[in-house]
Amino acid sequence: MKRYLTGIDWIIHTIDYASKKKTGVGNMFQIVLQLEGVLDETTLRECLNKFIKKFPVVNGRSTRDYNLAPYWKIYSKEKILPSNIKTYRLDDNAVFSEVLSTLEQAINTSFNSVQDHLVFHLIHVGKTSFLAVVFDHCLFDARGAEVFLDMLQQEQKKKTDYSNKISLVESAHLCKWKEKFEAGKWVNRKRLQLSENKSRFLPLHSVSGKKFRFKIISLDERQTSAIIDTAYNEAGYLMFMPYTLAISIQVLHSIFLKRGIHTGDYIIPVSIDTRSAEKVHQEVFFNHMSFFLLRVKANEADNFPVLLQSIKQQVYDQIKLDLPANIEKASLLMRIAPLSVLNYLMRLPLKGQIASFCFSYIGESAYASPVFMEKKVHNIFHMPRVPTPPGLGIFFGQFQGKLNVVLSYLDGMLEEDEIDSIVHTLQSRLGV
Repeated sequence: MKRYLTGIDWIIHTIDYASKKKTGVGNMFQIVLQLEGVLDETTLRECLNKFIKKFPVVNGRSTRDYNLAPYWKIYSKEKILPSNIKTYRLDDNAVFSEVLSTLEQAINTSFNSVQDHLVFHLIHVGKTSFLAVVFDHCLFDARGAEVFLDMLQQEQKKKTDYSNKISLVESAHLCKWKEKFEAGKWVNRKRLQLSENKSRFLPLHSVSGKKFRFKIISLDERQTSAIIDTAYNEAGYLMFMPYTLAISIQVLHSIFLKRGIHTGDYIIPVSIDTRSAEKVHQEVFFNHMSFFLLRVKANEADNFPVLLQSIKQQVYDQIKLDLPANIEKASLLMRIAPLSVLNYLMRLPLKGQIASFCFSYIGESAYASPVFMEKKVHNIFHMPRVPTPPGLGIFFGQFQGKLNVVLSYLDGMLEEDEIDSIVHTLQSRLGV
C-alpha cells in the first residue's frame, strides 16, 4: 500500500534531512504527559502493542514512485515492529530540572532505523509519572500526534475504535498544473518580499552533534484566563496568536540588541493547522498544515501596539490573498527535487537561513480525556526540535485551560544569562 506525500510533507522531509545533516538527529518533537500516579509499564506495553498493530503506517518509510512522486510505503501488518518503550526511575525527591534533563536526553536521541517513527519514554518520580512520546515529524504533526495519543486512551478504555475512520488516501496530485504554477507565482512574490531587506539571525557556530535544550513555563487556569483576557482586550477577540507572537518578538528583540545585532528585519514563519474540526480524527498521520510568512521591522519591535497591529495586518492580508492555501499548492511542485536540492533552494532567499526564529501556537490540546490509563493527566506540553538554522523557537500550547510556553534552543546558542532573561521576561509579560 502507498500514500503519496503532499508538498508540505516533502518540505518537512527536507527539514528532517537538513536536521540530520547538521546535528545528527532528525526533525522530531516530543509530547509529555504529566500523570498523577505510577503508570504501569507492562499495562502500557500490552495496550500499545495491540494498538499499533492496527496502524502499519507507523512502520513505513518514504520512497519514490515510477511517476517520480514521493510516497509513504506501508508494509503489511506482519512487519510491524514492536513498540519501543524506555523506562527511567528517578529519585523520589527529584526536582523538575532532573526530569527535564531526562526528557532532553529522550528528544535528542535518534530513531534506531528508517522504520522507527515513534518512541515512548516512561519516567517515574515518586508517585508521579511522565510519559514522553517522541514523534517523527515526517509522519505526525503536532495536532495529529495529540489525536493519536487520545485514540490510544480511547482504545484502552474500549470506548471507540478509530482505526477504520482514519484516511490514508492521498492522490499523486499530478494534475491542475496551471493552478499550481499560479500559486507558485504568488508564493514566489512573497519570498522576494521577504528577501528585499536585510534580515536578523543569531549566529550559529559549530552545531555538529549539538543537542537541543528546553525551558518550560507552565501557567495554571487562573493565570491562563488572565493572560487570555489581556490578549483579547489588547489584540481583539481570538487574537491570542498575534498577541503571544508580539510578546515573543519583543523578548527576543532585547537579546538581539544585547548581541549588537541592530540592523535587519525579523522573519518568522508561523505554522497553522489546515484541518477542519470534523477531520481531526480522520487525518491523523502526516502533515496537515501551512504557514503565514511574517516580516517585522526593527522599529516596530520597539513599540508593542505598532508591532501587534503589524502582525494582525499581515495575517489579515495573507488570509485575504489565501497565501497558506497557495503555499500548499505551490509546494506540490517542489516534490520533484531531491531533498538535498530542495534544502539548498529553500535557503536561497535568505542566504542560507530560513527564519529569525520559529514560533507556533498549537491552541487547546486535541487530547480530550482527563486521564491516561486511569491516571489523572495533570498537564501536557510539547518539546519540539527546531529546524537548524535558526535553532531557536518559542511555542505556546494549552491543556484543559492551562497555558504552556516552551523555549527550544540549540545548546551553546544562548548564554545562561540570556536564557534567564528570556524566561523571566516571558513570565513577567504573561503575568506569572
